Amino acid sequence: MVIQALTRICADAQSVVDIYVNYDCDFSAANLFERLVNDLSKIGQGRQALELGTSVNQEKSMRIRGLECLVSILKCMVEWSKDLYVNPNSQTTLGDPPSVGGGVVVERKSSSLNVSVGSPVDEPVHEMSMKSHGGSSVSINSVGSTNTSGGNREVLDLPEELEERKQRKEVMETGIDMFNRKPKKGIVFLQERGLLGTTVEDVARWLHEDERLDKTQIGDYLGENDEQSKTVMCAYIDAMNFAELDIVAALRYFLEGFRLPGEAQKIDRLMEKFASRYCDCNPNNTLFASADTVYVLAFSVIMLTTDLHSPQVKHKMTKEQYIKMNRGISDNKDLPEEYLSQIYDEIAGHEIKMKNTVANKPAGKQIIVNEKKRKLLWNLEMEALSTTAKNLMESVSHVKAEIAGHEIKMKNTVANKPA
Repeated sequence: MVIQALTRICADAQSVVDIYVNYDCDFSAANLFERLVNDLSKIGQGRQALELGTSVNQEKSMRIRGLECLVSILKCMVEWSKDLYVNPNSQTTLGDPPSVGGGVVVERKSSSLNVSVGSPVDEPVHEMSMKSHGGSSVSINSVGSTNTSGGNREVLDLPEELEERKQRKEVMETGIDMFNRKPKKGIVFLQERGLLGTTVEDVARWLHEDERLDKTQIGDYLGENDEQSKTVMCAYIDAMNFAELDIVAALRYFLEGFRLPGEAQKIDRLMEKFASRYCDCNPNNTLFASADTVYVLAFSVIMLTTDLHSPQVKHKMTKEQYIKMNRGISDNKDLPEEYLSQIYDEIAGHEIKMKNTVANKPAGKQIIVNEKKRKLLWNLEMEALSTTAKNLMESVSHVKAEIAGHEIKMKNTVANKPA
C-alpha cells in the first residue's frame, strides 16, 4: 500500500522536486528526499525482507517496486534538469526569459522575513517562487540572492543556490550532532561558522526552537556551573512567561523542552531560577510567601510525579502523605490543603512529561518471525504515529496554514523550524 503510493509520487517530476526543495533544502525540515531514496535502495536490494518477515514472492514484488521508484526518480531528475543545460555553442543573453514550454522561471520578491538564529545570518532573504514544466509552483526562501536589471522574472542559477543552501544545512546538522554529544562543542562549532548567534539570547532561543536537539543534553548543558552555561540558562528561563499559570501548568511548560539532569546540583540551579522567574511573572500572587515556597513546592511536584508514575515505585505516595510533606513550606505556614489536594489529583491523572515524547516506540530493528509479532509492532507504530501527530497538531494549533493550489510557502521560523 505504501510502496504503491510512493510509485505514484515518484512518477511526478514536480512532486520529486517539491519534496527536495521544501524539505531537504529547508533548515528546519527533515531530509525527506534523502530518506526516501535510502529506504527505496534498501527495499530494492531486499535488505528489509528479513525484518518484515515477507515471503519469497512478496520480497520479489517489493524489490521490483522499489527499483521502479528509484528509476522513476532518476527519470524525474533528468526531465526537470534538462532545461537547465546551457549549450555552449548557442547564443543567448543572460537574463532573457525562457522560451514558451520549457525552462525554470523564478519570480523573486524581496521580503522582510526575520531570520532566526538557526538559519544563515547576515545575508538578505528573498521569497522565491519556482515554476517548471507542469505549471505548478513551489515557494522557497532564497538566501543571498539579488535582483538583476531583467525585472522581477528571470532565469537564474537556482540549482547552485539550492546546493549552497543544502551544504549549509548539512553543516548545521553536523553542529546539531555535535551538540547532542558535547553541547559546548556543538555551540562553538555553529557560532564559528555563522549559523548561530554569539549572544546568550541567541543560544537560548535556539535551544527553545530547534526540535532536533537532544532533550537530555539541553538539560545537562543548562544545569552546568560555568558562567556561560548559567547565563544561557537564565536567558532560556527568562524567555518563558509563567504569568497567570498555576504551579503545575508552569512546571509542564518549563519541563516540556528538556529533561531534568541527574545531578542534584544541576536540578537545584534550574529549579531555583524557575522559582525566581515564576514569582517575577506573578507579582500579585498572594498564595506563596516567597520564591523559596515556589522552589520547595516545585520540587515536591516533581517528586510526586516520579513516585506516582514510576513503575519501580511499588508503594505510591498517598494524598495525605503529600500534604504532610508540604507542611510549613510557606514561611513556616501551611499551604491550603485543598490546593495541595488539587495538585495531587492533577499529577495522579496527568503525568508531567516532555513535549513530543513518543511512548512505546519499538527500538532499533526487529526481526518479525510470525504474524502475531507483525501485528504487535504495527499497533505500536500506529500508537507512536498517533502520539506524534497529536503533539504536532497541538504545537501548531495556533498557526494559520495558508496553502492554495500547488503553492507551498516555507518559513524559516523554527530552528533557524524541529523538525
